[in-house]
Amino acid sequence: MKNQLKTAIVIATLALSSTFTLGSVVQADPVITDNSSAASEVDPSEEYYTGTQFTCVPDENGNVATVGQRPGGQPIPVIIWTSDSSKYFGQNISPNSRCQIVTERFNQAVTDSGGSLKDVVLTSGKVGSKTVICVLSVEDTGCDGGNTLFTLNPKNAQRPYQVLAQIAQISREGSSAGVIRETGSRFQVKLSSLLVKGKRAARIQPATRGL
Repeated sequence: MKNQLKTAIVIATLALSSTFTLGSVVQADPVITDNSSAASEVDPSEEYYTGTQFTCVPDENGNVATVGQRPGGQPIPVIIWTSDSSKYFGQNISPNSRCQIVTERFNQAVTDSGGSLKDVVLTSGKVGSKTVICVLSVEDTGCDGGNTLFTLNPKNAQRPYQVLAQIAQISREGSSAGVIRETGSRFQVKLSSLLVKGKRAARIQPATRGL
């Protein structure tokens, strides 16, 4: 597991409740596909991920990763939480604690969707006056305190689809086409799209410059 995390190509930076910076391969606004009329279509390949479980796994660099693994499949890191990022999670929330929170909510969304990833998506929304990134199951109608993954700062709140693109880590060509979907006025990323072997995991760490 440590070797798999070590060899994951990680280029993104995402500072939570601070500054969001795009990685070097993401220099233009991501391409958004409008799937309003096809939102209910099911990709048969998504059944491949039925029974997927998410866990927190430490690596040899002192970081911790949210890792997804389907039955009989290889573990795939989705988000790597760095030690330096703890200041952005609040004084009492360490990267390990944040990983546990996010991982638990991933698993709950999968459970609420009958164990399948096909209806589980990451999206943005409002909780009170804050713009957040959340995970929605088939039972959810929007973001709330129970499915929120993290809060965006005011600057990033104006472009949540770029944060979703960062988490999705684009495709191997550097384009998010087919990864981020627009359904009505909401941008979504399917959780199953994050479980692609060889995909670059999103690294959570402080950014050094503004967007």
